[in-house]
Amino acid sequence: MKRLILRLTGLLLVIVLCLGAIGWFGQHDKVNNALYRAYYGDHGIPAVHRDVYEDAAATYDVDWRLLAAVHRVETIFSHSSSMRSSVGAIGPFQFMPRTWLGWQYDTDDQKGDVPEDEVDLTDLALIEQYGGLGRDGNNDGQADPHSLVDSAHAAAYYLSEHGGTTADSTDSIRNAIFEYNRSEQYVNDVMSFYESYQTDVSYLPDDKASATQQVARYTIRYLEWFAGWV
Repeated sequence: MKRLILRLTGLLLVIVLCLGAIGWFGQHDKVNNALYRAYYGDHGIPAVHRDVYEDAAATYDVDWRLLAAVHRVETIFSHSSSMRSSVGAIGPFQFMPRTWLGWQYDTDDQKGDVPEDEVDLTDLALIEQYGGLGRDGNNDGQADPHSLVDSAHAAAYYLSEHGGTTADSTDSIRNAIFEYNRSEQYVNDVMSFYESYQTDVSYLPDDKASATQQVARYTIRYLEWFAGWV
């Protein structure tokens, strides 16, 4: 009996710790990004993103599935405001700050970083002045590189300007993707998802779920994320 009580106590402690971990992970952006990436990596496209892709794609005459493929490869569909790569690219579609603001902006950093406390990257007047890529996709008067909508519009604009429209050839689209990120592996990765989305797209539900579904999803995300570290 004593052994059974100890086992039940141990099990209860594990459950409490797991639930606490789930809650903690769900509240911290950096770790939540890891969970988000692990969960969505091989499980389709978030349903709530499709309207964003379609609107941006229609504005600049590109295939929305191409935008989805770029987003998948860049940040695995993340829309977190804390996304920042090791080289300084920011936001869901990973733009260098100086690319977003404009390379005419004078700064000592030659790799494309512009500290966000140095200048307002969302200022449309500055973006126009410096010839930046930033776009105000949701018409709120700002071009926010951390906004999924604004960054999707910027990505669609860039791809369109470099030969990635619906009327362009596959070779031209590949070149446009290469201009977005100068890596043949990157091009192949984006094209792989783009081509797969042409015939088979599975949609994942949004984040508005019951408490039980939330716990289940965070548990799955946590386990998948943890498995990648062991």
